Parts: sequence; C-alpha cells; structure tokens
Amino acid sequence: MFSKYLNRFILVVLLLSGTSNYAQNFFPPVTNYSSNTYNAASQNWGLSTDADGILYAANNEGLLRFDGQRWEVFTLPNQTIIRSVFCLGDRIYTGSYEEFGYWTKTRVGGLQYTSLTHLIDTTFQNEEFWQIYSVGNTVYFRSFGKLYRYENNKISAFQPDFVITAMTFFKNQLFLGANDGRIYRFQAETFKAVTFNTNNSSAIIELTSFKGKLLAGTRINGIFSFKDEQLIPWGNPNLSEFLNTNELNKIEPFNESLLIIGTIKGGILYYNPKTQTFKNQFRQNGLQNNTVLSLHKSNTKVWLGLDNGIDEIIPDAPIQYFLDNTGQLGAVYDIAYFNDAFYVGSNTGVHKITDSGLSFIPGSQGQVWSFSTINNQLYINHNLGLFELKNDQLSLISGASGSFSLTQIPQSQEYINSTYNGLKRYKMQAENLENLPLYEAGGAPVEHIIFEDKTHFWAAHPYKGFYAADLDLAELKISNQQFYTTHESLDAYKTTIHQIEGQTAFYNAGNWYRYNRISKDLELFKDLKSYNSYALLSNQENSYWFKNRNGNGLVYTDFTQDSIFIYEPVLESRSIKNYERIIKRNDSIYLITLNEGFGRLNLTQLKQAGTREQMQEPLLSLVSTSKSTLDINASIFKIDYNESATIDFEVAAPSLHKPEFYYTLSNGNKGYSKGTLSFQNLQSGSYKLNIWPLVNGKQGEKPLTIDFVISRPWYLSNMMIVIYVLLLFGIIFLIAVINKNKLNKHRRELEERLVKEQERKTQIAERNKLLQEINTKRKELANTTYLAAKRNSSLIDIKNELEDVKEKGSNPKKVSNIQSKINHIIDAKDNWKVFETTFKEINDDFFHQLLEDHSDLSSKDLKLCAYLKMNLSTKEIAPLMAISVRGVEIHRYRLRKKLGLKSGKNLSKYLIKNY
Repeated sequence: MFSKYLNRFILVVLLLSGTSNYAQNFFPPVTNYSSNTYNAASQNWGLSTDADGILYAANNEGLLRFDGQRWEVFTLPNQTIIRSVFCLGDRIYTGSYEEFGYWTKTRVGGLQYTSLTHLIDTTFQNEEFWQIYSVGNTVYFRSFGKLYRYENNKISAFQPDFVITAMTFFKNQLFLGANDGRIYRFQAETFKAVTFNTNNSSAIIELTSFKGKLLAGTRINGIFSFKDEQLIPWGNPNLSEFLNTNELNKIEPFNESLLIIGTIKGGILYYNPKTQTFKNQFRQNGLQNNTVLSLHKSNTKVWLGLDNGIDEIIPDAPIQYFLDNTGQLGAVYDIAYFNDAFYVGSNTGVHKITDSGLSFIPGSQGQVWSFSTINNQLYINHNLGLFELKNDQLSLISGASGSFSLTQIPQSQEYINSTYNGLKRYKMQAENLENLPLYEAGGAPVEHIIFEDKTHFWAAHPYKGFYAADLDLAELKISNQQFYTTHESLDAYKTTIHQIEGQTAFYNAGNWYRYNRISKDLELFKDLKSYNSYALLSNQENSYWFKNRNGNGLVYTDFTQDSIFIYEPVLESRSIKNYERIIKRNDSIYLITLNEGFGRLNLTQLKQAGTREQMQEPLLSLVSTSKSTLDINASIFKIDYNESATIDFEVAAPSLHKPEFYYTLSNGNKGYSKGTLSFQNLQSGSYKLNIWPLVNGKQGEKPLTIDFVISRPWYLSNMMIVIYVLLLFGIIFLIAVINKNKLNKHRRELEERLVKEQERKTQIAERNKLLQEINTKRKELANTTYLAAKRNSSLIDIKNELEDVKEKGSNPKKVSNIQSKINHIIDAKDNWKVFETTFKEINDDFFHQLLEDHSDLSSKDLKLCAYLKMNLSTKEIAPLMAISVRGVEIHRYRLRKKLGLKSGKNLSKYLIKNY
C-alpha cells in the first residue's frame, strides 16, 4: 500500500535556507568553491551569469567560467587582472587595466576575446574598469576617472569632474555614485548632480534599486535611499552600526523581503526591511572569507565573489541550519523547544540556544540521549541518570543508572524509564516524578520501548536484540518476557521498534518486519517493502520520516497523499548515523539533529518546491573525440571512425545545484553521469543520445537530444565496397576460369587415362595373347622336346638292338648303314635349329645374357643350359644330346664349374631364376 506513494515523490532541490522570517540563529548552508577548486587566483572582483545560468567571474588570473559541472579560466592576451564582468546576449563583457572588450563562445565551446580599446580616440591614464552596465544594447564601462559608452560599434568617452565609485540604471536613467558622497545622473552626455543634502559625506560605493527606490550604499555611513534630491538614511540603526564597523561593499536585492549586503570585514547580512531584522553569516558559520568583493543574484541562487574563493547560497530554500564550528556543541542527539529557547542535548551535555547565542547548562556535561517534556516540565535522559531542568539548572531525579528515555504508559499518568540497567517506573505526583516499585525489570539495558496496549510492550536493547513482555501493574512487575536476541529472520543484532499504522514494526539490517499476533512470530512487513534500507526516524502524528541507510536522502510521507524525497548535502555530511532524530515543532517546521548543530525543515516550503518550474534542459558544453574537438553548434556530429575510440560529451545545467544526468543511447546503452559522458569503441552508424537532468532522483521532462554519426572505417567505405564487389566478381570469375581449366584438364586426364587404360588393356590382351602363345610354344617345345627325346631314345634302342643283329647277322654292312642313318637322325642339326628357334622365341635373350656373363661356354654347353632351363632331367637330356646319362652328369659337372656354382646349388634353378 505504501509503494505507490513512494513512487509519487516530489523530488526537491534542497541546498540553502534562511529567510528573515526565521529565527536569527538559522542560516543557509554555503557551497564553497576554493581557489584550488577552480584553479585560479583567490580574488574575484565581479560576477555575472548569462541567460543559461552559466557563471562568469572577474578573477585576478582572468575570466572564470562555471557551468555547474566544471570550472575553466580564460586569460586576456596581456594576462592582466579582470576587474569587472557583465553578460549581455551572447557576449561577456569584461574590464581590465587599460583594456575592455567582450568574449564570445567558439564553435568548440571555448571563449574568444575581442578588444574594443582600438575604437577609443583618447588615451588611457592608468585606468581600470570596475563596473559594466547596459541600457538596452548600449554598454557602459566605468573607471574611477571616466565613463565609456559603446554603441553601434563606436566608443565615446566622457570625463566628469568627480571620481566615479558606483553605477546603476534606475527608471530609464543612468545614475553614478561619486567619491564625494553625491549621486549624479548621466543624461545628454553630461553629468548632473541629483543630491544636494549633506547627510552623507562618505563615498557611495554601491547603487541598486529596491522596491521602486534607489538605494545608495556608502563606505562607512550605511545605506541611504534617494528621494526628492535627498539621501535619506535607510534601515535600522543596528544595521547602520554593523555596516559602519564592517564596511559595506555590495548590495544585492533578493526579493521584496530580503536584501543581501556584502561587507569587507563581516561577511554578508540577510536584511529584512519589513521586520527591520538581520542576521550575519561569515567565516565561522559557512563563508570561506569575510571579505565580499562581489554579489550576484541568478534565479534562486546568490553568488559571492570573495577575497578568497567563490561561495554559492540559495536564501529561500526550505532547509536552514544552526551550525557550531567551534567544537563546543558536539554531536546533537535531541532538541527541545522549551521556555522560548532551544535546548540541545549532545555528547557534551545540554546547551541553550537563543537569539543572543549558544550557552552551556552547568553540570550537564556528559552524554545526553533525549529530552522528555511532561506537563511543561523538561526532563533530560543523561548517561549519569534522569534529570529535570529548572531555571537552567539540573535537578537529579535518579542517578542509579544512565537513562535513555521516558515513555508514558497508555491511559495513565505513569511512565517507564528506559535505563542502562533495565526499566524503572515513575508517576507524576504534584509536578514531580515519583519512583514506584517495578519488579523483574532490571538486568540488560533498554534503549526504548513501544506499548501495544496498557499491559503489553516491546523493549529494544541498544545494541543486541529485543524482547516482548507484559506489564503487570497489579503485581508491580514485568512478566512473560519473550526474548529475540537471535532470530532466523534477523541479520543483525541491533533492531529498532516502531508503531506504524497500528502495527508493531521492526527494522533490522535494512529489512522491515512486523509481529503477527496470530502466529505470534515475526514476518516480513510487505507493505513496507518499498522502504527497505530506509530506517524510520520519526512517526509523530502520522508524519513519517525515513532515512536511507544505503545511500543519501530523507523521505517524508503520511502514507495517504504526501510523499517527498529530500536530499541536502549538509544533512548527509553532518548526520549522526543510526542516531538521527527528527522533532516536530508544528505542522510545518521539523528539526533534525546533526553533528555540531541541527537543521530546520519547512515542510510547507518543501511541498511548494515540488510545483516549481520544470528543470532546465541540459546544455552541451563540449564534444571531443580521441583526436579532435567538434563544433558544438552542429545539428549532427559526424565522427570519423579512426577518431571514435573515445567520444566524450560534456553537459551542464547551470541553473540547477549539482545535478546528475541520466542518459540513453539508441544502441541500448544507458546510465548516470556527473556531467561527462564517455563512450568507447562504438560501432559505425547513426546514434541518438538523450540526456535528462536529475536532481534528487527527479528527472527533468525535456532531454537534450544529440544526434551523431560514426562513419564507416576506410575498409567499409563506398569505394572499398565497390572494390570488394569487383574483387568478388573477379574472384568468382577467376574461380570459374580455374574450375573450367581444372575441368578441362581433368577431362583430358580422364581421356588420357581412358586411352592409357585402353592401351593397357590392349597391351594386357596382347601380353596375355603373347603369353598364351609362349605357353603354347612352351608346351609345343616341351612336347616336341619330349617326343624328340622319346624318338632319340627309341632310335638309340633300335641302334643298340641292330648292333646285336649286326654281330649275329649275315649282312653287317647293311646293318651298319642303318645304324649310320639312325645316328644321322639323332645328331641332325635341323632338330636343334628347330628347338633353338622355338626356345629363343620363348626365352628371347637367354643365350645372349648367358654368353655375356660366361663367354667361355661352348655350343654344347649352351644346348645343355637350354635343356636345363626347360627343367629337363638328366635322363631326358641324354637322348636329346645323344649321350649317356653318365655323359650328361659329367657335362653338368663341367658346366657348374664354368658357371662358378658352388656345390649344393641347383643348376636348373639357377638358370631358370637368373636367365
């Protein structure tokens, strides 16, 4: 139920406060910018802001520029001190020693100076230009001795017979203040005195208009108003006395009820003409320096140019402070408004604060935890016990133990005192607290208690755990204690207990729990889920104040309509973590405890602040890449790819106080920045960058939109793409040609392979045919040889038988003739030639190779080798050679010797294998 209200926060810029309607003790905080911060000289002689709220300061080192995010300094060509500055349109006019001119913004966000002194006909006489003012588009520069008018690109010089000490524009006329204490009007190029009384003899060093009157500030006689050619003292005597002592220097009207006065010795005054009251802010309560050299109002801000630094205040902000920088006050734990004074309880004791200042209550030294107001009596819960404050004196009620708080028992006039040693019971009797018995109430310290009803309460240990218990007044004791020193749901020892919307709530380590009366146990408080990490500081009369424990900010809510988020740097920097307390003064004013002081929050003003004008659209200050700075006026930023490694955008919102920025980039990138957005290694393409101002979590409605384009890298340019396309087509063509050549080559190879395969098949066929023929011839040769051997064997047998016949026969001669014919047949050379021819066809180089290796072989040896090559046995060879088996063996033996064969080696195998 509460989260929907949290989402409706009115996010408010809270920086300064302190209008004169408040007590004089409260001042707005000051944002200090030291010379180390802006990195220039300490003295700042003049201040001005342009239409965007950018601050320009006339500094000893040059012109300072501050856009709310960053400081820059620009020096004159002659590097002289700048004494005055004035913004008009797009120009920033400055005055220096014998030099004046104007600055304009460059296309990259810098400033360029243009001197105007070349337009002057006269010569300078050691002049410095201390003030610049405009009437329409006419600009006036004043030194102490002359007035220069710049109009239509011409300069005219006018020299009065008095020393010019001030200048302003009032009721369409230019008025000058003089060192003789008089006011002069510049009209028709002449100077005319308009005051004649002798009320003032001090130099008029400041002129300003306020509520339709011309005010003149003098060096030592205070402030006068101009009326009917007279200078009439203005302001109450106390103001004049203060200014006489501290020397007035500058006056800046803020609104109809507030005038800010800068002095040489005493800082600034906030003066309320209606109430005739003022308060003084100076070195000890916020300023860097008591010497105010310049003042300038810009919207809700007031800038102070000091003798040492620049300060910023917002006088009408809803928060103001009482701060003590002496160290006397210490850390404040509670505040009570009692008898028309503030009483502050701190770690050093009790202090009283009135319009006259801060005073210490004697005897109160020590730790004060809280105040309790009962029947218009103020009680002090102190580490030394419980005290009552009477006539600014402490009266001890109980000193047995340190006291944390007093809590009223519902529907009674009795009170429970939470102490270092348990609980005590008191009752208001005749305007005095009377101690009553309470048993079973001692032991561990109790920091505070919460009553659910008259008889049941919760008690929290200051450091460790808590417990629930019953208050039995009939038996005068504490009973039924249920301790939660440790619990599975709790992450930390310390727990704070509160009553929220009628329920008992517990805050522990960033989480909210509640007590379930049905299950009688703790459970997550789901309605407060949106307030996780927010501790409750105050819940007075349905006004709830929460403090962010994991970050910055306060939240006010009533859980019905109002919900406000508050961020103020002083509150954050001075808060006492885990011991902050907010005290309600009335329906509008709340006090918050701080280190060395306390703050006052005006809730009505905080609510009204949520209805202010929408936040300023961010300004673009600089666009830079890794190699160059770009023209900030470009509608679209074009960035070369080789410069896009880093792209920086600097933005600002000068009219806002220390804003953050939320950005989204069209590529999905988003985040937060303090003013400089840096992007690395973005891809080429078009981008849209939206930047919103962000103040205290509230986002401005209108973003700054930046369009930029990162060009494609050179290797992705149009020309390269054309080249890539041509290369692609070339590669495709080349691949096609290569593939065609490969295909042709493959086809040729295939054809050649087919031809070779065909030739091989033909050769194989021929070889097979030849082999077949050889085999046939071998068979034929073998058959022929076999038949020849058989024939010769038969003829030999016949021949041998004829020999027997011849011996026994009667006709031996005839037998001899027959034998001769048989021998002729056996030894016929034709038989061998036929064999040799056939053998050579089968074994082509046999005889040739054999003779090359063994040239001493005879024809008979060759014949034997041929028969052995055919693997014929000795018996088969004998008839072919017409010799006996024995003769063949002898011949084989002789052949082995010729061939050089060792014994045991087969002769036939040798011839078959090697030949």
